[in-house]
Amino acid sequence: MDEKRFDTMKNGYNRFQVDDCLMKLHDEIAMLTHKVELYRMRSEDVEEQLKDIKQKYEFVVTGLAAKEKAAEDMSRLAMREANTIVNTAQQNADVIVKEALMTARSILLDIAGLGKEAAQLKGSMKEQLDVLEKALNAFEVPPIPDMELLNSTEEKR
Repeated sequence: MDEKRFDTMKNGYNRFQVDDCLMKLHDEIAMLTHKVELYRMRSEDVEEQLKDIKQKYEFVVTGLAAKEKAAEDMSRLAMREANTIVNTAQQNADVIVKEALMTARSILLDIAGLGKEAAQLKGSMKEQLDVLEKALNAFEVPPIPDMELLNSTEEKR
């Protein structure tokens, strides 16, 4: 505040100037007191808003933490389920491959057996053909009679 100088008079300072200054100071104090009260009320409102915001923040943080935990749990469960599915698929694939290998082995064994049978049958048929060939070679065709002779005997009948 500016330093105020009053006119001096016989018994001290000019009373009207002092009264006027005191009145201005009183008005200024009243105005400042009113401003302080308004600021105090505004401060209380802001503190109440801050308290509400803190409560909402705590609620959001708590909810977020719960949601994060739930998301982690879901992720963990999904990963576990995916691993189970992959393991089951691998086991099923292994079983299918084993069955296919067993079927292929069985087919190969059947083919090998058929090959042996075919070789035996071929050998047996060859032997039979040799016997048949010998029989054919040993077979003597009787001489064919004269056809005229046959025709003449038929006419006589």
